[in-house]
Amino acid sequence: MIVRPLQRRGAERVERMDAGEGSAEEIAEAYRLLDTVNRRLGGHRLTERTLGPLLAGTTRPVTAGGTDASRRLEIVDVAGGDGAFALRLHEQALAAGLDTRVTVVDLNPVGLSATPPGVAAVRGDAFALPFADRAVDLAHCSCFFHHLSTADARDVLAQMCRVSRRAVIVNDLVRSRVAAASIWALTRALVSNRLVRADGPLSVLKSFLPGELLGIAHAVGMSEQPAFRWSIRRGFPYRMALVGVRLRGSGDGMTAKSEESAETPAERP
Repeated sequence: MIVRPLQRRGAERVERMDAGEGSAEEIAEAYRLLDTVNRRLGGHRLTERTLGPLLAGTTRPVTAGGTDASRRLEIVDVAGGDGAFALRLHEQALAAGLDTRVTVVDLNPVGLSATPPGVAAVRGDAFALPFADRAVDLAHCSCFFHHLSTADARDVLAQMCRVSRRAVIVNDLVRSRVAAASIWALTRALVSNRLVRADGPLSVLKSFLPGELLGIAHAVGMSEQPAFRWSIRRGFPYRMALVGVRLRGSGDGMTAKSEESAETPAERP
């Protein structure tokens, strides 16, 4: 029997949080639940496994007397919400012995207001990231692309490529009948938050397949000399990471000595 791939459904449907629904308390709880999903269902682990080999080749060690700010490893977490994932990125880089600065960019002030100490926050649009070209070493994004149309995902990825001089990681869900049914059942059994109960299953149905996400990346990099080398890394159970490493000659890769940032992200006042 031939099983047809699940078609991307409801791509035009707007999730409740995207529509601005929910009180500040409901939105904050939804962010906390998303962090729980990332911790327990492989979201954090996938980025950590992907980022580890990239960090191992970087040339930005911490010195005994402290490191000048221009020598920091700069990471931006696009649409990073309350900064919970950004904090994990910060902790992983510090554990690798790197002086690191992680900045969350998001439009939702509720999420940004909860950004943890050690993580900078900037209110900004993923379609027009508020950084200069190649201003950061790594552009990361988690569980945001499934909110976007194919064209919009291509535009956001192009922005991430523009601001990153070294690598790009897009961590997201994989569209699956089993995953959609599982999330529907789990949210109804364990979650009372109306935003999560409505948006959780829809997020899975709106997600991309690995080949679709890789196709978006190749569309961004269409040229005789593409700037990034792209690959897909799968995570258990229904996660994937699109990984782009800037090629030599188009900027420095994660294993090459990096140029200094012409502009560093602004701190939250």
